[in-house]
Amino acid sequence: MAIQIDILENLASLADLPAESGSREALLWRVADTLFASTAAPSESDCNFFGVMMEELAFGLEREVREELARKIAAEERTPHNLALRLAHDEIPVARPVLQQSPVLTEDDLIKVSDRQSQDHLLAVTQRMEVGLRLAAVLVERGNDDVIRSLTQNPNAKLSPATVGLVADRSKACEKIQAALVAREDVPQEILFSLLDHVSEKIRAEIQDKITQVDEAYLDDTVSSMKSNIQSCPKTRARRRIEDLERRGALNEQAVLGFLKDEKPIEFLLGMARLFAIDVMFARRIISEPSGQALAVACRANDISVDGLKEIASSPMTATSSDPSRLLPLVNAYRRISEIDAQRTLYKMQDQDHLPLQ
Repeated sequence: MAIQIDILENLASLADLPAESGSREALLWRVADTLFASTAAPSESDCNFFGVMMEELAFGLEREVREELARKIAAEERTPHNLALRLAHDEIPVARPVLQQSPVLTEDDLIKVSDRQSQDHLLAVTQRMEVGLRLAAVLVERGNDDVIRSLTQNPNAKLSPATVGLVADRSKACEKIQAALVAREDVPQEILFSLLDHVSEKIRAEIQDKITQVDEAYLDDTVSSMKSNIQSCPKTRARRRIEDLERRGALNEQAVLGFLKDEKPIEFLLGMARLFAIDVMFARRIISEPSGQALAVACRANDISVDGLKEIASSPMTATSSDPSRLLPLVNAYRRISEIDAQRTLYKMQDQDHLPLQ
């Protein structure tokens, strides 16, 4: 884009224009119009030249002029980088639209702003269309409750597991952050569990409902992968039945084995998870593990009888049923390990999120 001669002539006399002169502001808008209204893309040198001139003009005028400039150019891809960066570090009425929208600011630029500027600047950064992992971590580390809540409410903010953990810690003293965190789709179940003792009844109900929904996804997968073509009961009725058994103190080995006999896979999986005090996902993995050794450990840890282990391992609802020759080694493994050692092993398997037994 060729720079217009009359603008060059005006810029040449820029130093002679007093700050309060209307000519200075008029020249700023003339330069801005030339850069942003042209249909032809400017060269890098032209863009840099215009940026230097606009910066010198704008920062010699009142803040209100810079506010108007920031609003007009915030979302422009042609905005000279140095101009956008200086506006981003300006007072918050000037910086806000640039921090929220500017596509020319890099993650490193935004991290520098977040490291040095006010909480209002950080709040504006949280409202961008995209917030990267490194930037999110800085915002959580430096931000106040309003900043953290706004960041957590942004579905396009990428939060690492470590950052989610920090947000969860901060949320224990702020119900608004709790609500924003629970509403996100990328929060691990263990984080939701950790909040249960620190939230209101309303948010606790939301967490429990969300955990149930996650469990149901695993239940659906489990039921579809089982070898028998059994007709399952609705999941809601199954959960209520398990809860009723728990309330009456009747959720025990006989009840779980009864679900096997009655060919009720959902009740069996839910009952096993509740009886063993493990989550549904881990219970599913135990019964899907082909060697059956994890099943033997889980049964021994929870005082399930040898006959109970045999019945579970022989059921088509478990992976071990495909190879009857595994049954005797499982019984021997069950008898060799003490209940306390089995409990320790089961705890480690769940805590480390894998089944080491093969």
